[in-house]
Amino acid sequence: MTKAYLNTFRRIVDLPTAPFAERHVVAYIRDFVARRPALRMGTDTFGNLLVEYRPPRRPKGALRGRPILFAAHMDHPGFLAEAMIDATHVRAEWRGWVQARYFRNERIKFFVDGRWIPAVIEGVIPYPSGKGPRRATTSARSFGADSPPMAVTARVSTDVPPGSIGMWNLPDAVIRGHRIHARVCDDTAGVAAILCALDALCRRGSPCPCYACFTRAEEVGFAGALGAVDARTLPQDALVVAVECSREIPGVALGDGPVLRVGDKASVFTPAVTAYGQVVAERLAVKDRSFRFQRKLMDGGTCESTAYCHYGYDATGICLPLVNYHNMDGQRGRIAPESVDVRDFLNLVKWFIALAASPAKMKFDGRHPGLDQRLDALLKRHRRRLLKTAASR
Repeated sequence: MTKAYLNTFRRIVDLPTAPFAERHVVAYIRDFVARRPALRMGTDTFGNLLVEYRPPRRPKGALRGRPILFAAHMDHPGFLAEAMIDATHVRAEWRGWVQARYFRNERIKFFVDGRWIPAVIEGVIPYPSGKGPRRATTSARSFGADSPPMAVTARVSTDVPPGSIGMWNLPDAVIRGHRIHARVCDDTAGVAAILCALDALCRRGSPCPCYACFTRAEEVGFAGALGAVDARTLPQDALVVAVECSREIPGVALGDGPVLRVGDKASVFTPAVTAYGQVVAERLAVKDRSFRFQRKLMDGGTCESTAYCHYGYDATGICLPLVNYHNMDGQRGRIAPESVDVRDFLNLVKWFIALAASPAKMKFDGRHPGLDQRLDALLKRHRRRLLKTAASR
């Protein structure tokens, strides 16, 4: 299924998307679900999608644990056209986070009627003083080190209708060696991995129910996830595994496997769920020698798992390490494709499939899975020596 999984990856990451403008990704997921009878999809009041896998059969006597819910966001930093200023210039709102220095004279493109319209940024419109995402730039021609603009003006060769999605002018996804280079990986690569896993569950007729939640507008402060919590979209008994792409950091390397995310910049996730994910991964690694994973505190930013944990869900995170986070190539100082490792993506799909099936094999009771046995074994090993040396004092 490697080829099929990578085809799904390419189709999804090539779609235009931006915060509050995820309609093309939504349409893809809607069509994906409609072609699989075991899947059902609903939409909450905030436009988030909840997909349920309903098993066609449940073997008698199977241990039914709490269901797994995979969560990923459908947006990526991008532009939304507001209006034509004149015959050759469009004003577009910027949504998301990219350092301001990357906007200077950068090439972008707008998706209009099924085709891309190229454009070039000629100016920026800063946030009013004190109202920017961090510190505001001081003029339309100045670029601070961090703060992105509120909007841009761009030169175009034809009209761009209001509401058109704009993205960096980067090519469609391509695979070179073990690397996938794409206009977007964060986080439609996570969406792709979840859909691949759901497809595998449907084909195999897996007996364990599970869910997937696809959220909106994460890049402006996980707005969709907060809306999903407010609307009670996620089943309260689900074990939430939020999926992200996160920048490569020291100790985490592309090709060494997807990362079990202990926490982020703001919080540590539910320890028992993180341990649960590790136990599933360790068992999978015994069966499949090609499977690799990493475990790390990925504190480069804050992700949706923090929100889920804060509002009472048992949640952890898994992420794909990537380079050129939010398309920022720091070494060359320019916009570039995001890149993830093919092997990491395929192992992420394997991990999701194993997690979805795990409730039939293990029961989550809020404690660290397997830790009782490990600690009991350690005490048994050292009990005699402890007692002997204590008596001799």
